[in-house]
Amino acid sequence: MSHRKRALSAVAALAALVLVGCSAPTQTGTGSNTKKLTLVTYGSAFQDAQEKSIIDPFRKKTGISVTVESPVDPARLKVMVETGNPTWDVYVADQQDVPAYCGKYFEKLDLGKINKDDFAKGTVEDCGAPLDTYSYTIVYNKKKYGANPPTSIADFFNTKKFPGSRAMSNDPSEGNLELALIADGVSPDKLYPLDYDRAFKVLDRIKAKTIFWSSGAEQVQMMEQQRADMMLVWSGRGYEATQNGAPYVPVWRDNIYHWASLAIVKGSPNKVAAQKFIDYAVSKKPQTQWAESIAYGAANLTATPTLDPSKATWDSSAKDHRAVSHHIDNRWWAKNQDEVVSRWTAWTAG
Repeated sequence: MSHRKRALSAVAALAALVLVGCSAPTQTGTGSNTKKLTLVTYGSAFQDAQEKSIIDPFRKKTGISVTVESPVDPARLKVMVETGNPTWDVYVADQQDVPAYCGKYFEKLDLGKINKDDFAKGTVEDCGAPLDTYSYTIVYNKKKYGANPPTSIADFFNTKKFPGSRAMSNDPSEGNLELALIADGVSPDKLYPLDYDRAFKVLDRIKAKTIFWSSGAEQVQMMEQQRADMMLVWSGRGYEATQNGAPYVPVWRDNIYHWASLAIVKGSPNKVAAQKFIDYAVSKKPQTQWAESIAYGAANLTATPTLDPSKATWDSSAKDHRAVSHHIDNRWWAKNQDEVVSRWTAWTAG
């Protein structure tokens, strides 16, 4: 999967201004078309798995034509909506963007056919239904730590007991500050508002020994080259690296549970078809097929994928893995992400 975090930030807004002059011709329609839709998703293996497990079966089942575009593009999305020219219908959205832009860039969903109890708490929103899951979790080099491996996020920040290099995402929205606070003894239900000073004090412990990655491919490369002894990575990328021979083992305790959501673009010209697609995509059978086709978990917890042991080891949706996970407060992040990113950028540059 390519880099998952494509928040609709101020940077994207600036890019949108540049694109206004080349927006698509005006589309007319009532949003009642049920014969076609356009889905915007991540490319690469993510899109391939989505085509196989969800899109192709949906086409056959409904007769609805699905055009697939990638990658997701927040700046273009903004232009389409703000100029009244949406040519996209269903958008794979970052989990924090769903509450932030509900009613502004995304339509409210009809949740009549989506049972919230079938999904992890908080993952179904008014404007988004979860498509997949992954975890931001610790991995360690088993050749480095042998019979005395780390077992929690506190160990990640303890370089005396667990000496060695570290790596983590350069995007704080993965959960870096939350994990630092949990490592320092803050109860997960008391994290917000984030205590920046306390979090960065904990992060200072490992800063000199830490490499920051910026993409999924970079994570895999780091693990394959064994550039860090302990890392925070996406679970799917951990699986990919170990399949390629990287000697890393996941630590599930204190993982941050993430997901991508399916949202309907505000003003979608094919709103009815878009809703039908989302209803289908998050249902049990396609979710089962999804989890079997890629190393990311099913968002629908009633799904029953058959996974080989190596893939099951990295399954973020497994009950025992979710039981020791934490969720980011997406609504808090939606209001504060610019400030967090600003403080994070200043810290990494200092």
